[in-house]
Amino acid sequence: MKLDRRGVIFLLRNPFLAPFRTTGSLPAITNMSNYDNASTPSLRRTEWMVGVLGFATVAITTWGFAGKSSWAPLGFTVLSFLAAAVSVLSSRREGLRFNGRAFIPFIAFALIVVASIFNPSHQRVPGRADAWMEREAYLTWLPSTVAPAITVSAMLPWLSALLLGAALRQAELGRRAARLLWGALLGHCVLVALVGIYFFFIDRGHILGFVKARQGYHFATFLYRNHWSAFMLLHIAVAVGFALSALRAWQTGRGRLDSTSIGWGSALVLTITIAMPGSRSGLMIALLMLMVGLGRFSWMLLRTHNSQAPTYLARTVRLAVGLVFVGGIVIAGIAFNRDTIRPHWLRTQNQFKEVVAGQEDLRYSLSRDACRMAFDRPVWGWGVGSFGLVFPLFQGNYLKSASGETSTRVMHAHNDWAEMAAEMGVVGVLVLTLPVIILLAQGARSTGVLKRWGRAGAVVLLAYALIDFPFQCPAVLFMFTVLICTASALDSGSPK
Repeated sequence: MKLDRRGVIFLLRNPFLAPFRTTGSLPAITNMSNYDNASTPSLRRTEWMVGVLGFATVAITTWGFAGKSSWAPLGFTVLSFLAAAVSVLSSRREGLRFNGRAFIPFIAFALIVVASIFNPSHQRVPGRADAWMEREAYLTWLPSTVAPAITVSAMLPWLSALLLGAALRQAELGRRAARLLWGALLGHCVLVALVGIYFFFIDRGHILGFVKARQGYHFATFLYRNHWSAFMLLHIAVAVGFALSALRAWQTGRGRLDSTSIGWGSALVLTITIAMPGSRSGLMIALLMLMVGLGRFSWMLLRTHNSQAPTYLARTVRLAVGLVFVGGIVIAGIAFNRDTIRPHWLRTQNQFKEVVAGQEDLRYSLSRDACRMAFDRPVWGWGVGSFGLVFPLFQGNYLKSASGETSTRVMHAHNDWAEMAAEMGVVGVLVLTLPVIILLAQGARSTGVLKRWGRAGAVVLLAYALIDFPFQCPAVLFMFTVLICTASALDSGSPK
């Protein structure tokens, strides 16, 4: 069988043959000057193993009711520790130096949590299972917690996320490995969304058809609709990033324009699923992201100047048709779910009227009292997972009966920043946020469009945490970690 130049290039560029290519293979082809730009570097073993483990951590956590099932903590904890071990050992075999800085946040947070577990500040009141009293013997100048057993359970997602992030940083994923990981995660998310759509119409009263939904706030494998919307916002940013990246590849003669439909199609499907369970805030943010993405896409398309581009009039007509098509899908999806959206829209109107009339919004009250709780122990906080136990001491006159007793137990502040400050104090918040700030600052001037949109999705989630608690969902936390820790590999023109 004879291979011409086109056949050789196809074999070298075909992504499905990448696992079978190794360094040094096909020397007669890869070293020929005629095909200098045809070969695609194979992934290192560390990239493969750590990338698969990172994907598995997000995927298994997602199917474990977004990390809320009884077996999910064991699963994501084992996978994150395995990813860290594989990353260190395999990188050492490949001659990469140990990146100790990547593991500093994990070590610091683990030390804080362990110290608090061995320094409990409260103990149960004898004869009352739901009452606690302060111990006199605990050390106030060291980290402490109210309930060590609850802290052990609540710390696992945070420690696993920090360890997974360290593993990804240690592995030093290349550009191709990072794109494959992001693409696999996006495809997995679309699969979960399609499963959610199926059960939304077939059996809305059960989660995945076999677990009865108590409150009806669920979608797909997520127990709470706003956690689903947070998960979608991250993936919508990735989908739009892939669409704009495909457009840029077409502009430079390295791809086809119709490749952008994969990213836009994924983004549309994910956006429509946010409306199904009735997440108001998530839907508004997702629509805003789509508008910004479509505006950027339109601007880039109209300014294209290459031999493959059609005339300006043809591009304008195609763009107008595409925008009408996309808008029609979104409007049809929302209209199709109008029975689900209507009660939430009416609730939003009533809340707005109450605010105008001078009544205090519940989420504002929760955030205010959570900040009061944080100011009471500003340095170390009350302990990871202690919010639900301690908050009634600072709760105002709401969600209470006529006798003054709490009628609804508040487990989260609907403001992750206030809740983290209350549980972890200033020191704990700095340990968690400083690495994120540093990684975001490093990519502030990035030229890679996919990287910029991935980071934009992370920033949107950080802002979303001011009005909800997305980081209390392990699946969202791990996806955020993967985006933040691998985005630096996506700079255009850079191998890593």
